[in-house]
Amino acid sequence: MKYNQYFRRPKKLEELSKEKEKAQQKQEDGPFLTERLAENVKYIKNRLGESGDVIFREYTLDLPEPVPIMVIFVDGLVSKEVINEYILQSLTFKGELKTEWAKDRSQFLKHIKDRVLNINEVSVVSSFPELFTMVLSGETALLIEGYNEALICNTRGWEHRGIDEPQIEAVIRGPRVGFNEILRSNTAQIRRWIRDPHLTIKTMKIGKRSKTDVAIAYLETVANPKIVQAVEKRLKEIDIDGVMESSFLQDMIEDKAFSLFPTVQSTERADRVVASILEGRVAVLSDNTPFALLVPVTFWQLYHSAEDYYHRWPMAFLLRAVRYLSFLFSLYLPSVYIALSLYNPELIPFNLAVKIAATREGIPFPVFLEALLMEISIEIIREASARLPGPLGQTIGIVGGFILGDAAVRAGLISPITTIVVALTALSSFTAPSFEVAVTMRLLRFPLMFFALVGGLYGIAIATILLLIHMSGILSFGVPYLSPVVPFNLDDLKDTFFTVPRWAMINRPFIFNPIDQKRRGTKTNRWWQEILKPPQSDEDEDKKKNE
Repeated sequence: MKYNQYFRRPKKLEELSKEKEKAQQKQEDGPFLTERLAENVKYIKNRLGESGDVIFREYTLDLPEPVPIMVIFVDGLVSKEVINEYILQSLTFKGELKTEWAKDRSQFLKHIKDRVLNINEVSVVSSFPELFTMVLSGETALLIEGYNEALICNTRGWEHRGIDEPQIEAVIRGPRVGFNEILRSNTAQIRRWIRDPHLTIKTMKIGKRSKTDVAIAYLETVANPKIVQAVEKRLKEIDIDGVMESSFLQDMIEDKAFSLFPTVQSTERADRVVASILEGRVAVLSDNTPFALLVPVTFWQLYHSAEDYYHRWPMAFLLRAVRYLSFLFSLYLPSVYIALSLYNPELIPFNLAVKIAATREGIPFPVFLEALLMEISIEIIREASARLPGPLGQTIGIVGGFILGDAAVRAGLISPITTIVVALTALSSFTAPSFEVAVTMRLLRFPLMFFALVGGLYGIAIATILLLIHMSGILSFGVPYLSPVVPFNLDDLKDTFFTVPRWAMINRPFIFNPIDQKRRGTKTNRWWQEILKPPQSDEDEDKKKNE
């Protein structure tokens, strides 16, 4: 027997990809509508008619030769007032339109689209897949006997949540405006802030079944074109059934998917998205979610709050300093406590070391196991409080943590110093403005505790070096994750660990390599020159005004 009778060489990956794209393109292009209304309606009912929320409204145009039409929409996704007032009432023809029908029937569909329907958005489709997508998106289809095209009217009017104050990224001073679940409402908020004709918002549909609307927002004259192209390419390559939330997109487009560090920033604040776009970044917004994605992002920006830019620079400097100090506490405090207690007690002041030794007398667990059990208990309380209703969850979290810690100390299972260390660590983790980076610090805390158990302070140093090496190799859409520290950029440090006065921020961040580097209308406040300038006479001032 010949080998080729039973086996054949598999096709190359490029050939399989081309065949798949051709089959997919053929399926999306057709089938097409026919000129017979009954056949079109039958096909649509076979695909959608069993759903009780799909409404088929038969109507007859009052013309010398009556013409049957069919109005199709999904109940709950449309505004019935718009359909009744601007579609059905508009189709009550007058004498002039009857004459147009008798004069040129071939242009009748164009007459209805341009001169009859009193609605702002009307488009024409010729294939059933396009019609299904439009109707299931909340628009109304108008099919007419004798035409192989359908008119699509924008009648979207489903119930939605209004614009509320963000709950997660709350601020003391600043706008109280957050996104909602409607994509067009979110893009409109961005338009309200940035009234620049160069603001570009590109919309695409992602998801083979959900057909979710996704928008890319950026300033065409500011954002780096390579970053914009990379975002568009990654979004178009997504092959998924449905997009339930923007996190689905985040998982598909982020760099280093197996890294604990997020390379895509999420936010529900409209002002943060606007500020990022003005800096040259790209925003990705998805329908059905109030969270937008911002790319690229650096590690330091995940610890920046929108409130930093609404206070004067001394206050912003203090807030950022406290936030970075809390970052160090949340990551290193338990491991440093374990390392000093086990390997380097001589580094602890004598009086404090005596106190720690006295409180640990009679404790049945070693320091590492003691801290580990308390950390796990805190995580359990945190998760339980998050799953309960708002007021009840806060009460359970506070009371549960207090009772658990007090009872453990009284029973002699946990030392008071360990309770203080774990409580301070938990409080420090709450200062992170980004939930993703806070979760990362919570996860990294446990391996650092293990390194402290094995090698003490040397183990913590080795773990830190490995962590920095990993972070140095991360890119977020081509931008180094630790920039502007690695690689070093002095000008961008103005808005990294601290903030300088607004008038001193002349340039946009160099790390994003924007097209327009300078911030429009920003000038250095040379107040010292005004003080040192010699007084001018009235004649000099008049000459200056005339010039």
